[in-house]
Amino acid sequence: MTTSSMAEQRDAILFSRYGLAFDCATLDQLVERALQQAATPQLYCTCNVNHLRLLQTNALFQEAYGKAAVVTVDGRPIRMLVRLQTRHDVPVVTGADLFPALLDKLRPGIDRPFFVASAPEAAQALAAQLVARGFAADAIGQDSPPYGFERDAAYSANLVGQIAALGTTHLFMGVGAPKSELWVARHFAELPPAHIFCVGAALDFSSQRKSRAPRWVQRMSLEWLHRMLSEPRRLVPRYAGDALFLAGILAGRRLAPIVPPRT
Repeated sequence: MTTSSMAEQRDAILFSRYGLAFDCATLDQLVERALQQAATPQLYCTCNVNHLRLLQTNALFQEAYGKAAVVTVDGRPIRMLVRLQTRHDVPVVTGADLFPALLDKLRPGIDRPFFVASAPEAAQALAAQLVARGFAADAIGQDSPPYGFERDAAYSANLVGQIAALGTTHLFMGVGAPKSELWVARHFAELPPAHIFCVGAALDFSSQRKSRAPRWVQRMSLEWLHRMLSEPRRLVPRYAGDALFLAGILAGRRLAPIVPPRT
């Protein structure tokens, strides 16, 4: 069996069981892909257990994922699940790893990034990092939308206009899931041919507005615990629901078909 046919077989198995065609590129390969000029908007989704759970019932989130050019496994629980149930291995590429790796590779005079952050301090800090590396200030876009902006047609139209006017090559959405993905899907046809990343807290981590778990915690696959302890009111209910969802999959639950393998 050829490498290509083996990959096709793996993708078919993963889609049949989990409803998604997970991209099996490594972090470095995805960064290199994201540095190529895009002819159309390219949406990158990093799928964690919570995303997978929301995808079972949220039709708009399903529509957003349906527009994705790349879907990665964001977190070891899904990777271990896939290994256990299918004997296939898929690389873990989290938004928290992908964003800084790509940010470090963006090129002054070539790339024109736009940051949509949860707080203005995060967007400003990221822009300052790039200016210090030689980027012109007017080659960087930034915005920190108010609560409920996704329901404000005028605000969204203005934001889309800013993104297009910049000639954005890389759009980074950091206003949370599924809000980021839903906003991108709603305005997909109006967005420029950019690489688009919905990476949540990654903007806060890279701007040092929030602290990511120490490396030793990440290596022990306990980053979820660090995050839960830092925001217990928000994350304890979410992680409890995710754990029950995982238990259902282990018990044999098949998931809704969302993103089939690309042919």
